[in-house]
Amino acid sequence: MSGPKCTVYRRDPALTTAMLEAAAQQAALREAARRQEATRMALLRAAAERDRVVQEVKSCNARINAFATSCEAARTRYGAAITAEVPAALRIGAQPTEELKTWCARVDKRLATAELELREQCARAIAAQLFADDSVPGAGRRLVDAAELFTGPASSEASEDAAVLEETEQAVARVLARLLPYCTEADRVSTRDAAVRAASAATSTEAGTWLVELRLRVQQANTRAEARRREADEAVRLLHVLESGRGAAVEAIRDQLGEVVAGRGGLDESLRRQVAACRSAVAQQAEQRYVIATVTDALADMGYQVGEGFETLTVSAGTLRLTRGEWSEHAVNLVVDQELGELRTAVVRTAVGHDDDAARLDVEREEQWCESFHQLRDRLAQAGLDTEVRLATAPGEIPVPLVASPVAPAARTRAGHQERTR
Repeated sequence: MSGPKCTVYRRDPALTTAMLEAAAQQAALREAARRQEATRMALLRAAAERDRVVQEVKSCNARINAFATSCEAARTRYGAAITAEVPAALRIGAQPTEELKTWCARVDKRLATAELELREQCARAIAAQLFADDSVPGAGRRLVDAAELFTGPASSEASEDAAVLEETEQAVARVLARLLPYCTEADRVSTRDAAVRAASAATSTEAGTWLVELRLRVQQANTRAEARRREADEAVRLLHVLESGRGAAVEAIRDQLGEVVAGRGGLDESLRRQVAACRSAVAQQAEQRYVIATVTDALADMGYQVGEGFETLTVSAGTLRLTRGEWSEHAVNLVVDQELGELRTAVVRTAVGHDDDAARLDVEREEQWCESFHQLRDRLAQAGLDTEVRLATAPGEIPVPLVASPVAPAARTRAGHQERTR
């Protein structure tokens, strides 16, 4: 193999031992940061994969429920009862992601087997009913060729006639067996009408014509059924996305999507537009919860206490009151403004200073908060939240305002409280 095999290195004499040690420490810190980032990305990828698999499980559950409805309808109409094992819907809990994947794959195979058996049973039942039902015009009559209408049938052709009828019945059953269980009642009526025409045909040519028509109607019915199943799957995914949403509007959209999943409604453009608006609102809510959770988690690690109920803050209202155990007279007010994408912070006094040292203590608390805020920005960057300070004042530049005792976390910032914004 060509290429360098052995290389001699020499240290620059200008690099002192202290410089070398500092550089090695910096390299170790960078490596630790890279490992931390790799771990974070791996966790995010795992979370995204689980979310995808959970959606797949929900789609399988919807298919199971729809198939159960089809089985009940087939049992009522035709007395069809399948022997294949039909899986039960899965309640999603703390199962490992790989276990959920395995379950989905198993459900796909079992549902395919059960659906095939149901289609075949229904098709045989319909065909047998049509060719044995005296109420069907022409049922039970033998099929003749056009020439026989003028020459008359030969007695030797009686057995051939029975064979043709049986072949027609089998052809009808084969075509009907392709009809998916999720077809609408209107499509079932349409395909049965074509099957009746094939069963009551007076000639083999007429029967062949209606068999072609039957195939076409079954194909069209299946195309519509598959489109509805795709819409149902899409509705399941949309319901999953809207799962964390709150509010009457989101609830109304979820109800409409539930109708689509159940096969009782369609996913038209109007509903899609409403869903898109809800998804945007839900995404904003999720982003705000993520920002608040990330900020409060980081600050808690730095020794700050966050008032209970911070998770209930809304987009337009809510101030977090941050305190520290060693702070007896100070706190930090923090506002998360989702609409503007801003974090507004201010050191405040929660008690009146009673000595001349109060101003010095104010500056110390502001300096301490500035240092904490720099650490907070680093933590936010690691969590995927880039920050840029748009407004800042130096410690002591503006007097620290006196505010009332800590209020409920969801209370709005009181007007008239001049706060230094960082």
